[in-house]
Amino acid sequence: MENKLALINGIGVTMDANQPSCQAVYIKDGIIEKIGSTPAIKNLAAGEGAQIIDLGGKTFIPGLHDCHVHMMSTGLSAIGINLYHCRSVKEVLETLVKEQTGDSSEWIFGYGLDESRLVEKRPPTAAELDSCFKERPVYLVDRGLHYTQVNTIAMELMAIGEAEDGLGRDAAGNLSGRLHSQANSHARKYFFDKMSWAQRERAIRHTAQIAVAMGVTTIHAMEGGDLSSDYDIPVFLKIIDELPIHVVLHWCSTRVADVVAQNLKIIGTDILLDGSIGSRTAAFKEAYCDDPTSVGELFFSDEWVTSYIEAAHRAGLQTGFHAIGQRAITQVLNCLEQALAKFPMPDHRFRIEHFGFPDRCDIKRAADLGAVISTQPAFTYLRGGPDSVYEERVGPKRNRRAYPLRELLDAGLVVNGGSDSNVTPINPLLGIHAAVNPPYSGNAISPAEALRLFTIDGAYTAKEEKIRGSLRAGKAGDITVLNQNPLAVAPETIKEIEVAMTIFKGKIVYQK
Repeated sequence: MENKLALINGIGVTMDANQPSCQAVYIKDGIIEKIGSTPAIKNLAAGEGAQIIDLGGKTFIPGLHDCHVHMMSTGLSAIGINLYHCRSVKEVLETLVKEQTGDSSEWIFGYGLDESRLVEKRPPTAAELDSCFKERPVYLVDRGLHYTQVNTIAMELMAIGEAEDGLGRDAAGNLSGRLHSQANSHARKYFFDKMSWAQRERAIRHTAQIAVAMGVTTIHAMEGGDLSSDYDIPVFLKIIDELPIHVVLHWCSTRVADVVAQNLKIIGTDILLDGSIGSRTAAFKEAYCDDPTSVGELFFSDEWVTSYIEAAHRAGLQTGFHAIGQRAITQVLNCLEQALAKFPMPDHRFRIEHFGFPDRCDIKRAADLGAVISTQPAFTYLRGGPDSVYEERVGPKRNRRAYPLRELLDAGLVVNGGSDSNVTPINPLLGIHAAVNPPYSGNAISPAEALRLFTIDGAYTAKEEKIRGSLRAGKAGDITVLNQNPLAVAPETIKEIEVAMTIFKGKIVYQK
């Protein structure tokens, strides 16, 4: 049976330079058939017996993209305990005790732990967790996803060895249960590998429902590898076509042959070259202001990164890396340059995830090399600015240039927008607002430029601009309906705009 839907009497922002606005759109069998005036579309739809929705002046735009989501990690909020509200170690422990469910054999999972919000400026230690949970394993995830905090029995069950890289210790030299680097990867693999198929599927579907309620019709999903578990990938592949949302699956693997075997087009992109600001593991040339002994970490050698990029390109795969600190950004550009010299790949659209603190010369180099940038405007909006954790870590001078969107666009780079959920929430309107209203006005971009990040330029970074990201005949019938026009409201109110309806392949998948 044909699926036919018309939206009329709306304010259409198409993101198509050839026809930037319209009043109505007609979608047939999941594809946009025509855009135009209300009378023309109404007559066409009525003649074909289509469902007709009068928007009454609401705004409709191309379906919004979130170009960096950890769907599995985000979906685990359905079974985990949210710790973001906690302001002390005591409150973390009290929350875990109060909200624990299940029997003593089940692991307690907490997420959103943000030590910068705790008065102690550290997570609870293994010993402190042991005081409440001696026999029950506890697994807590840092809000930035760059370390985990566990108790003693969890370390024992995971068989974390004392010689493993990344083991935190207290002043007396005892294991603190804070796991970075190799130890963190070990812990994440153990925890995520032991989940059941049903739990994985529930998490993925839960994230999809969160997304459509936020007007999102496309997610670039960072899954598998050291970020969660490669056991997630078969679940994604099994149910991906059933979801109420388009998922561009990024298998964050280092095994090119495995990705090719699954007919995927992208490998990696969120493989970590360095860490995060919150955990002081993003790689800088200068030391952290609140820890003069640390300049962060680079997790891979130049030789390995170059070889990996070349192998991905030879297999015809799009690829990229996570790079936040200036040293990691320089490294990835050096390696991309070397890989392209060995194997030139036209239109590679190499993705650099985050691109948080680039030197000006590296912004130009990224543009010259044809890289695309995948960034998260809400990072600085929620965690940057004066008197923030960013300023505490890197100081006011570096902090003012964090995520310099204005400079990136002026250099000619194509930039997309995402959330890195569950680091920040899936909420493109918050992302658009953050890009327009950053903590430092020199980094601000216009509402129209910000909307591009989450629509047409988001599609471009996935090589999907010919089928998504704007409204024109022949493109996917993915549309977000808003109660106000983000290009017309006062810029400081963009985040208050509400999603009225989300349409995916011509079907209403969310309605307020």
